[in-house]
Amino acid sequence: MSVGREFGGEEIAVTASKLFVVGVDGSEASRRALKWALAEARVRGGSVSAVMVWQSRSVLAGPAPLMMNPRLAPHEVRDQHWKELKRIVAECLAGASTPELQESLVEGHPEEVLAEKAAGAAMLVLGDRGHGGHARLGSTTLRCIHNARCPVLIIPAGFEIGKFGPDTARASEVVDPVLG
Repeated sequence: MSVGREFGGEEIAVTASKLFVVGVDGSEASRRALKWALAEARVRGGSVSAVMVWQSRSVLAGPAPLMMNPRLAPHEVRDQHWKELKRIVAECLAGASTPELQESLVEGHPEEVLAEKAAGAAMLVLGDRGHGGHARLGSTTLRCIHNARCPVLIIPAGFEIGKFGPDTARASEVVDPVLG
């Protein structure tokens, strides 16, 4: 279901999607974001799309490095990324019941790919590395926030998935204005 709404003079589509798109780059921050999205999708009966974006550097390097180290060939690098994505997803699932889950490995620029994959999603979920003891957003995260056509949730450093204090309602008891 899609409903049109005007925002800042521009017509935008609001969907009833329960898809959580997560940027996975191998960092602890992206693992935290994936764990949050998996838990939230379980609670809300949604699905998760774990997206890893990679860029081939072989054209810039020329043929000499490839002859000296064949593991730098684009197909080898792609295979390494695919294995890493599968390993991270399995680690984040940790044997738990899974919501519908899709894994994607896409070549391109992260901010463009993630914004495209998240078009029509409930939200794009990213991790904040929190360098320097406080939240700092990297350039890719800032570009995703700017380019995304859906809400973007940044899971901050230090956030513990599944930890609720005495004054915090469980996610299943809360009616979220975006996700319902």
